[in-house]
Amino acid sequence: MHDWLLLSLGVSCACLVLVFIARRSRRRRHLPPGPNGLPTVGNLFNFPTDYSWFQFAAWAQEYESDILHFEVLGQHIVVLNTLEAAKELFEARGQIYSDRQQTVMIHELTGWDRNMAMMPPGDRWRAQRRLFHQAFRPQAIPAYREPLTKAARTLLLLLLETPEDFLRHMRLASGSAMLDVMYGMDVDPRGDERMDVVERAVATVPELFNQGLYLVDIIPILKYLPAWLPGMGFKRQAAAWKKDVDKLFEVPYAFVKTVLATGKSKPCVVSELISSLPAQSDSSDAEEIIMEFAGTAYGGADTVVYALTLFVLAMILHPEAQARVQEELDRVVGRDRLPELADREDLPYLEALIKELLRWHPIGPTGVPHKSTADDWYNGFLIPAGALVIPNVWSMLHDPARYPSPASFRPERFLTPSGTPDPTVPDPDAAFGFGRRVCPGRHLARAALFIYAAHMLHTFTMAKPVRADGSAEEPSGECSARFFWVPKPFRASFTPRFEGAEELIRLAGGGAR
Repeated sequence: MHDWLLLSLGVSCACLVLVFIARRSRRRRHLPPGPNGLPTVGNLFNFPTDYSWFQFAAWAQEYESDILHFEVLGQHIVVLNTLEAAKELFEARGQIYSDRQQTVMIHELTGWDRNMAMMPPGDRWRAQRRLFHQAFRPQAIPAYREPLTKAARTLLLLLLETPEDFLRHMRLASGSAMLDVMYGMDVDPRGDERMDVVERAVATVPELFNQGLYLVDIIPILKYLPAWLPGMGFKRQAAAWKKDVDKLFEVPYAFVKTVLATGKSKPCVVSELISSLPAQSDSSDAEEIIMEFAGTAYGGADTVVYALTLFVLAMILHPEAQARVQEELDRVVGRDRLPELADREDLPYLEALIKELLRWHPIGPTGVPHKSTADDWYNGFLIPAGALVIPNVWSMLHDPARYPSPASFRPERFLTPSGTPDPTVPDPDAAFGFGRRVCPGRHLARAALFIYAAHMLHTFTMAKPVRADGSAEEPSGECSARFFWVPKPFRASFTPRFEGAEELIRLAGGGAR
């Protein structure tokens, strides 16, 4: 009897294992195509890390599929290579694909869980989304004309005085404008410790994302070990970063609270939100949401800096595009004043140039991964629950069916032969993400790009620097190769492009400071 029971149990267990294997095998047959992996580790050794968007696009052609599948240490990863797939999943089925992967390093150790872009869907996330919509919807952008214009004119003055530091000047312009918009803070362009504090925090983002997964993300129990142990360097680094990240959220917010108490606050987004809170109730939760929203908004200013860096590179590589937009500026703005946000509709080539910049070289070519919350099917392929779903934005914006000769920098592709905006050419809004996870500050970012680019192009000619022997110094073209696709530091020359430009800059810049 005893032997019969053991035999029965053995047979039952074997049947269960066979059923599990059969079901797993059936599920695998329905997964999207992709390169083969190894037992246990899967695609750990052939999942691309550097310039992954190029490899994803190549595999999409090889497998004749707009959707690819990988598995790394048991984690399913799905890559979408077409705009159709991204819109169908992230927008039409947004309720399934709006989650984010939670990692120990980002969400527990460094403090970036307060950033809306990193949050899972929930009440905090929805509250921040409402604030973003309220503050940065298209109708609200004209309210930020003054701080954006002020930053642009200070940028011109700095470029006039020390053009070799143009990368640092663009970072200061973008950061100071956002501190002004969000917190009503006036930044000293010669150096300001308050801006240095928040910039140190922002600098941790590319470090974290370019690293990808840390060992503690794979083995979470490591977070409980003492930081002094060998191999715990990540924990010491995270503690240092967290101090800066906490300051990003808390220091500027405390500044607004202090000036509000004195009755001398400057109008800004945060002061208006705080002032709207009920006076006779506990508003600590609401204040935390406002603080997180404001810190998230400032953190996004770095993407404008990256786009401006790319803008300068594009202008020195494509002087014909630079000359054409400068002709448009001369015709519309003239040479006796500087551009304004109100000039946007009258500068279609400049608007087309900014669109082409976003399309030609997207700063985040693979976006931030979404996470599926349920099994789903797309074109006969299974996307498992818990899969990371990556949009290959670069592939979408280099689709030759939408953008002929996609490798070429051609702003005119967005215009009709008569020079007006062509509504039949898709806007490169994929550069800002999709669905419920689309960048909530995209309208402000585009306005900032316009005003900075318009000012720089109106007053300066940007060109390759000239060596002592008279030859032009070619930029290396090197870029960061992982999450952010940003040109590495390069040199460029800035020359006032017409008589009176310097005087115009000094008059406007003096007023801006």
